Amino acid sequence: MALPLAALTALDAGATGVAGLTAATTLPYLLLGIPAGAIVDRLPRRAVLVVADLARAGLLASVPLAWAVGLLSLAQLVLVALLAGCATVLFDVAYFAAVPAVVPAGRLAAANARLEATRAIGQSAGPGIAGVLVGALGAPVALLVDVASFVASALFLAGTPRLAGRRTGGAGGMWRDAAGGVRFVLRDPVVRALTLCSGLTNLWHAGFLAMLLVYAVRELRLPAATVGVLIAGANVGYLLGAAVAGRARSRLGVGRAITAAAVLQAGAALVLLRHPAWIAAGLAVSAFASGLYNVNAVSLRQAATPSGMLSRMTATSRFFIWGTMPLGAVLGGALTGLLGAAPYLGLASVGMAAAALVTRWSPVWRTVDFPVTDEPDDAAADRAAAEAGAPAVTGEGAATGKGAAVSVGR
Repeated sequence: MALPLAALTALDAGATGVAGLTAATTLPYLLLGIPAGAIVDRLPRRAVLVVADLARAGLLASVPLAWAVGLLSLAQLVLVALLAGCATVLFDVAYFAAVPAVVPAGRLAAANARLEATRAIGQSAGPGIAGVLVGALGAPVALLVDVASFVASALFLAGTPRLAGRRTGGAGGMWRDAAGGVRFVLRDPVVRALTLCSGLTNLWHAGFLAMLLVYAVRELRLPAATVGVLIAGANVGYLLGAAVAGRARSRLGVGRAITAAAVLQAGAALVLLRHPAWIAAGLAVSAFASGLYNVNAVSLRQAATPSGMLSRMTATSRFFIWGTMPLGAVLGGALTGLLGAAPYLGLASVGMAAAALVTRWSPVWRTVDFPVTDEPDDAAADRAAAEAGAPAVTGEGAATGKGAAVSVGR
């Protein structure tokens, strides 16, 4: 939130500059996405997490320092976003595999529920805090709060002994291991369909969010603090969506719940353009749908993926799913310059709706519940039940011993 606002308010960047900055944030998923899982498997997990946090703190601290001496530039913001994104890719892959190392299998359900709630609360509070701080201090100085948060995270992780596990890399070469993750993602019909759906949705959604910020600040003349509050309030919908994900799965089946959530997100994005006063409601419904999608899609993926493949499958899935985001941001900036902000936002909403239909004509639609892995004590099955909040049951058409893809934004 603060980086693009720094570009808009401190550097007077235009739509193209904001789009480039947004693209740089997610470009590392294209640069590191494939080998990230194999890299993390070959390094001490705690070291990856701590170093990634400290690297992001140092990079973000350079922004207010450069601004204080009058040297801040859009090029620096793009470089900071790019390098911090590289650290985030490695952190996320290590984080995903770290939970079972810290929490006993019998407590994974409660742990994952709390982690999801914590993430949703952070997403809700962060933009609002950013908007208020940017309004009071200016965007560059506001980043010092983010710096402090990364330092605190590093200290907590450094003091967690059970994260200090040994390297988990395979016997093969790094690129051979990474290629195995790619084959796993591409060969399974369920993971392939969800990857395509999420990737195409993110292609449009990344540009939509970037240009919505431009639309709100430049065309609606909304203050930065107001934009932050709108986004923060909307993310409360994410927490509600995550809370009802299990109920939706029970009523509809996991596959239909995933498809319905993806369609709802696209519809909400289109509705919020009808009137400026609807922006908060439209964003809230879109976030609700995203929470509903994330819990079910990530749980399906975790339940069906062998534990030894989790890091590589996560990295590969995010390469395809998050790798479309920088392309979408650039596309959004180009089409906004050609069509205008409002027409592009409408086009992006239609694109997200079309992407959601990919899961309708795939085995995902016929998946009733999370598949049971071949080994009853498989960590993947435990993590799936943790996010689902119920025992895993293989339904008609469900993949067996295979995985599903990460959801939008995951």
